[in-house]
Amino acid sequence: MATTTIPANTPRSADTHADERDSLFNQDDGSRTYKPQIERIDADDILQRIDETLDLIAEAQAIDQTRTPVGQIDISIIIPVHNARETLPEVLERIEEVMPTSCEIIVVDDASTDGSSHYVRGLTHRPNLTLLQRKRNHGRGSAIRMGLRHSTGRVVAIQDADMAYDPADLLGAIWPILENQADAVYGSRRLRRDTRRGVGLVARLSNRLTTLVANCTTGLKLSDLESSHKAFRGDLIRSIKLKECDRGFDAEITAKMARRAKVVMEVPTSFEGDMLDDSLAPSCKAFVQTVIGLIRYR
Repeated sequence: MATTTIPANTPRSADTHADERDSLFNQDDGSRTYKPQIERIDADDILQRIDETLDLIAEAQAIDQTRTPVGQIDISIIIPVHNARETLPEVLERIEEVMPTSCEIIVVDDASTDGSSHYVRGLTHRPNLTLLQRKRNHGRGSAIRMGLRHSTGRVVAIQDADMAYDPADLLGAIWPILENQADAVYGSRRLRRDTRRGVGLVARLSNRLTTLVANCTTGLKLSDLESSHKAFRGDLIRSIKLKECDRGFDAEITAKMARRAKVVMEVPTSFEGDMLDDSLAPSCKAFVQTVIGLIRYR
């Protein structure tokens, strides 16, 4: 600590002399050396400052690690997965980009053999990501039903793992439900003109026929029944008992939602898939399952 030298003949008041008498020391040359008093700090004040500093450090670490806890889950996104290791990372990254932090992601691995579940298991830095695995393949509808049982969000949305549908468009289906404008929202590829280039004639014809049957049996006015982008009010869809395991799921949920939901809405959604791909091309079996489901559950 630095010291200040004060000449001996410097005048002082009585009060100043009394306050500094313990800090003045005579030197050999007749001058006096003044050492400033050290201010005393209360121990409780020190402890409080330490606690505040530790809280700031903990908060900074939480933000840095993107592990800030979310008190309420607004959105549950269910991703049924079967051998989608190549496209699943892009889907998850896109969801993280466009969705709010109050969103949980439920990945249901339906007996994949390409390492999809191993990839998801390694994403330990995402606290709102849940992985559910099955040893045997039961179909897309069954995987969605399994995800529903583990969902907690105010809105439950479905996103496929092949990146044919952009998760950013799914947000457009989620928002009307968050704002209490709808109970169910379907994404429609027909409302987006630029999506037709990825859909073949057979696929369009199959979809239009099943959509027509759906509208006749339910009284709805849908334009794209088989779109994978669908969002529902969480408490409503969790209260509906669902049975279908595969392609009949869309028909069942549409028929049952038509009886329970007050408002069913459609929003535009893009499609970048290739319906010539075996995994996306419609089949006669799927068409029959959808039609039978619509008639059975109407």
